[in-house]
Amino acid sequence: MVLSKTMCYPEAFRKRTRPILINSWEAYYMKINEHRLYQLAKKAKRLGIEMLVIDDGWFKGRNKDNSSLGDWVYDKRKFRRGLGSFAKRINQLGLKLGIWVEPEMISVNSDLYRKHPEYAVDIPNQKHSEGRNQRLLDLCNPEVVDYVIKAISDLLGSADISYVKWDYNRNISDAYSKYLKTSDGFYHRYILGLYKIMDALTRSFPDILFEGCASGGNRFDLGILSYFPEIWASDNTDAICRLKIQKNLSYGYPPCTYSNHVSSVPNHQTLRSLPLFTRFAVACFGIFGYELNLNELTGNEKKDIRRQVAIYKEYRDVFQFGAFHLLEDNDEYCSFEAIALDKTRAVIMLVRKEISPHQPFKLLKGKGFKDDGRYQIANLPLKYEIERFGDLVNYVSPVHISRFNPLRKLRVMNSEKMEMLVDGKALNEAGIKLDQSFCGCGYNANTRLMGQYDAMLYFINEIKGEVQ
Repeated sequence: MVLSKTMCYPEAFRKRTRPILINSWEAYYMKINEHRLYQLAKKAKRLGIEMLVIDDGWFKGRNKDNSSLGDWVYDKRKFRRGLGSFAKRINQLGLKLGIWVEPEMISVNSDLYRKHPEYAVDIPNQKHSEGRNQRLLDLCNPEVVDYVIKAISDLLGSADISYVKWDYNRNISDAYSKYLKTSDGFYHRYILGLYKIMDALTRSFPDILFEGCASGGNRFDLGILSYFPEIWASDNTDAICRLKIQKNLSYGYPPCTYSNHVSSVPNHQTLRSLPLFTRFAVACFGIFGYELNLNELTGNEKKDIRRQVAIYKEYRDVFQFGAFHLLEDNDEYCSFEAIALDKTRAVIMLVRKEISPHQPFKLLKGKGFKDDGRYQIANLPLKYEIERFGDLVNYVSPVHISRFNPLRKLRVMNSEKMEMLVDGKALNEAGIKLDQSFCGCGYNANTRLMGQYDAMLYFINEIKGEVQ
């Protein structure tokens, strides 16, 4: 099997900024239809989001995870006017449309398996090691490769689709090719089959952004990046876990190659609840999107997301194509930096992971700034609900505010506001002294309200000319 394409990162996407998306999974799971998705898209548009991605559940008979993989035809009960018509409606809103697929898999309960059981990877006359109610397609078999190319080409040609989330949800077991009649060379031939599929699809649809799946297949590598300009970093979207995931990815790959989503809380993998701003701050460092139910947002959360989207758009080129630096990672703090290649703009994120009272003052250092440059640095002021202080609020309140009082939901507590000019050399070497963190008593405009799992973003811009 010979590939005609020289493997390299897709030229069309090297400097193309990635859209901010909303994925439908945590809003509806597989219970999707045209109406629900359109309502989600309208809400996304009002918040400034740029793309709707239809996740699992859109294709024929797919209501649970035990059927239909391999049958890549839209479900007429869910899309009564057709997928192409739905795409036009989304485009008319001003959004792009993306779609989820898992083309390397097959369900036993599918039209494809009933017609071609030999397409599935399993060992003849042995019980199969089933996983996630699905099996692997035998990409060692050229007939299977041709089927996948045609099925996905027909899908992508049927509607105006701008993005494909290419999932891979189980490990390889029973690695035996009925076409080869052996397991020898299975893995190598399988990947060559996958490369042939992606070579054909990316040639036929050069403007579609294909996102691969890192955890599935364990293949976040230079070969797969020749076809997938970006990779979904992990299904683990817990922002504290993501600090480590994104840090480790940064050792080998730039931020424009991995995507991060703000998901709902409690988190689906850890059941940890984190502030919306922390989830946003961590997800910024790479390709950014949302995967939560926009229908259940509070008024304040809608305002927050609208503000977050605007901020990300303003610094998108820095987050996606700037240099990434890990500034700090210890038990208490983690800090990331994204800095433009010309060193004129940067964003620093600080997350407080663990906390204990009466800590010494905190220095915030940068990296890569011009030694002779002058920079303005400012944080993004936040508002907090007074309930974060618990019963401490009654120490200063003239009347008792019980834990059930709705006043506790009022956002009347302001974070510190920092603005200063600093030399690039000082930012690189000495660092900036941050305001004293709250430590059990006393609060004013200069108190840094960073509790456990809180985050802050600092924006740095070079000042040209004389400073007034």
